[in-house]
This record gives sequence, structure tokens and C-alpha cells, in this order.
Amino acid sequence: MAFCELTKTSKLPLPARYPKELKSFADHLRKRRYDLKLSQPQVAKIIGVSTDTITYWENDRSQPLLMNIPKIVSFLGYSPFIIEAKTICDQIKNLRIQKGLSQKIMAKLINIDPSTLAAWEQNKRGPDMKKVEKFLNGLT
Repeated sequence: MAFCELTKTSKLPLPARYPKELKSFADHLRKRRYDLKLSQPQVAKIIGVSTDTITYWENDRSQPLLMNIPKIVSFLGYSPFIIEAKTICDQIKNLRIQKGLSQKIMAKLINIDPSTLAAWEQNKRGPDMKKVEKFLNGLT
């Protein structure tokens, strides 16, 4: 008598906390972790933070430090931190955040005062484009 193997396959239901919409950084992080079937400790190791930090981020109890953003962007494969760049000042702020730089460090790289950079980012005044272009060419 011939036998045949029958296997049943079905998709497992998504976890209850799987985000239906990506509204916050926490949603982006949790979705990516679930999609990759990783635990919080595994993600913590990839990003270089504690498991508690991942828990706090996923529960919107805290936000990442600037220095963690480049590794988070690498883990996600995109940046959930980008603000709408209406002006060159917004573009400068986006770049600073994506690189994980403080205003103080970025100002030093551009060779300006940190308060000047802060004024640019708040659109209180425009930057010296020669300095900005030189800096941007060095980073991108």
C-alpha cells in the first residue's frame, strides 16, 4: 500500500503587540524585531545596548541617545528619525541626527560655534553655505 506524506502548514498569528501602523520609533523597532524573529536580548546585542534599553524603547518609556541612532538605522535598514526637510537647516539637522552627532561635535566639524548651529537648526538664521557645502561633501 502506498503512503504519501501530508504536511500541514499555516502561518502563525502575529503577536498581539505587532504594530498595525508605524506611528512611533517604538513601533518601527518592535515590527523589525518581530519580522526578524529576534528576542529583545538579541536586538540589544546587535545595537550595543542593554535589554532593558530595548524594552524601554519599545514601550515608549525612553528615546535613544544620539550615539545609538546610526546602529538603529543600520538595524532597521532605514531611519525613522527623519524630520521633514523644508530648508537647508532641516537637512543639516537630519544629517547630524543620522550620523549620531551632538550639536557641539558637529559645530566643531564645521568650524562654527555650537550656538550658531543651534540657531540654524531652529531656522533662526541661515548658514554660511560655503562652510556647509565643505562639511557636507566630507560626510556624504
